[in-house]
Amino acid sequence: MLLRLKYCKTQAGRFLSHLDQVRTLERAFRRAKLPLAFSEGYNPHPKVSYGSALAVGVTSDGEYLDLELREALPLVKIKEQLISSMPPALQLLEIKELHARTVSLSALINLARYRVDTICSVSLTFRQAQEAIDKVLSSTQYLVDRRGKNGLRQVEIRAGIYALHGWLEDSKWILEMDLRTGSTGNVKPEEVVQMLVEINGFGMCEIIRVHRKGLFVLRDKEIKTPLEVE
Repeated sequence: MLLRLKYCKTQAGRFLSHLDQVRTLERAFRRAKLPLAFSEGYNPHPKVSYGSALAVGVTSDGEYLDLELREALPLVKIKEQLISSMPPALQLLEIKELHARTVSLSALINLARYRVDTICSVSLTFRQAQEAIDKVLSSTQYLVDRRGKNGLRQVEIRAGIYALHGWLEDSKWILEMDLRTGSTGNVKPEEVVQMLVEINGFGMCEIIRVHRKGLFVLRDKEIKTPLEVE
């Protein structure tokens, strides 16, 4: 039996690393007494695949994983057992049985939606804030430095910024952005803020909160949730 789960990462779990999150979920599956399917080989592990990893300190309204069971159980029973077994840091939202899966979850999900709360070193008017966003969206290229196993490299991120808008709220500049994620590449919210600051000469914008509103599947300009596709 193959299941797709949607869950959230709450404020209580914001400092969990991806590895901590994986371990926490697997303990919850065992506490729920689910008949987990395991891989073969010297070091068998539960057959679970995850969507794009969530950075430490970031909360979320919509994370996804695919889970395989050895035998079929009623969805209502599985949901009840999981809800009672999940910790406050991670909460189950929805569950769906998959009847067919053509690609992995990490290959399927290609868009992440974020809300980023910032405080800038300069006081912005609504018009200035909008002009700054328009300047980013009208640009054709922006390179960021990333350090990997082979040292420092430059990555172009403008093509992975699918949508960007924002508004002023008290002393904060709130940004919402749709960014590329998954096996084809990732754009980080911090890099978009860096781009805004550098292109517009703001001096500095401090990020005080990053929240992932959800993970999605973008196909032919249509956005769906992973529960709507297989």
